[in-house]
Amino acid sequence: MKKLAISVLALSAAFAGQAFAATIEPVVIDEFESRVLELVNAERSSAGLSALAFDVHLQAAAEAHSLDMAVHADCFTHDSCDGTAWVTRMRSYYPTGGIGENIAAGYLTPEAVVTGWMNSAGHKANILNSSFLGIGIGYVYEGGSRYGTYWTQDFGTLAAAPVPEPVSYAMLLAGLGLLGAVARRHPRA
Repeated sequence: MKKLAISVLALSAAFAGQAFAATIEPVVIDEFESRVLELVNAERSSAGLSALAFDVHLQAAAEAHSLDMAVHADCFTHDSCDGTAWVTRMRSYYPTGGIGENIAAGYLTPEAVVTGWMNSAGHKANILNSSFLGIGIGYVYEGGSRYGTYWTQDFGTLAAAPVPEPVSYAMLLAGLGLLGAVARRHPRA
């Protein structure tokens, strides 16, 4: 399956030591996850609701949870497979705002999983919750696992954290490079 990668810039700056570092953290969106987003937004449109926007933080949370369930044989639950409550896990990615989550396993296609969620009152309520503005969708296929496919939808009520444009990366990195050069030329006493 073809994967499309979107990168998120994570910055850390140690002003006391005049050191600056930038790292690129990948957030991967595959064709199945993109299709689930399309189908979910079609359901919301049919109900007169606004579309959910892709959110990089929710995407990272959803991907991590689907992978967690896939690699732990008997783990199919909202809580993390190590026993961490689902709210605690989600808050590590999405610290503020309202949250919700749908999970599924064993569905082979985006159409099948969205149909399954829409035929379940609780899952449908999350998909059609007008308070939710952002979404992340995690899909993992693990051939030797119990269910084979693992799906997570993570929802949030804050305006979606957009993926920065590549031009922004270049400008930001150039600015950090200049700051670093100035800091090296003019060290603090």
